[in-house]
Amino acid sequence: MYREAPRIAGTIHSLAASSLSHPGTEIILVDDGSDDDTVAVARAALAASILCLERNLGKGGAVRAGVLASTGRVVGFSDADLSAGATEIAKCFAAVERGPAQVVCSSRAIAGSVLPVRQPRLRELSGKTFNLVLRLLGLTRFRDTQCGLKVFTREAAFRLFEQLSITGFAFDVELLLVAERLGLRVEEVPVEWRHVEESRVRPMRDGFAMLRDALRLRFARAHRRAPRPSGMRTRPSR
Repeated sequence: MYREAPRIAGTIHSLAASSLSHPGTEIILVDDGSDDDTVAVARAALAASILCLERNLGKGGAVRAGVLASTGRVVGFSDADLSAGATEIAKCFAAVERGPAQVVCSSRAIAGSVLPVRQPRLRELSGKTFNLVLRLLGLTRFRDTQCGLKVFTREAAFRLFEQLSITGFAFDVELLLVAERLGLRVEEVPVEWRHVEESRVRPMRDGFAMLRDALRLRFARAHRRAPRPSGMRTRPSR
């Protein structure tokens, strides 16, 4: 949550009225250093665990904090606006629970996905362009890395998030990249997704930051693959 005071109560009520609301489900709300009444509104709406970060770390940093604070055997994260609703969250949890997938990545770009309310054209175009850049850089094989709903086995979640270095919006790219490097089984699942106004993404500023982080990942990957120079051993002269 970041400056979500106007709508977080609606999100909480939607979750409370869904199949996710039962004693076996743990809900953790992470406030990413909001400077409005987000935390007060959330506490008034639901007696749930609220993790408050002292400063704004970025989406990746907030999600990482929540995941590492979780105790469930299956762990997922979702955007605060519930663009992918409770039914979709439950569907992704079920996909991990039945196996063999260790990571389930919801996607708006594969067959079976439904978008009743689409993003503005410029936003949608920027997302497709970013995905194309990722493919050209060799950073992903997935058509939608940025959909804000992903679910993991507990072991996979902790292995991935303990290694996470990107704290901004491009953290999903790193998660999926590391998942494939570790040999985890990743499954894409089509999702019903509705665009919600008042997005916290600033297309220009955040877009450049995501591109910068993608380039960092590319350079780090290239460095990891670069062959190490072989040392020359000499025999001492007699």
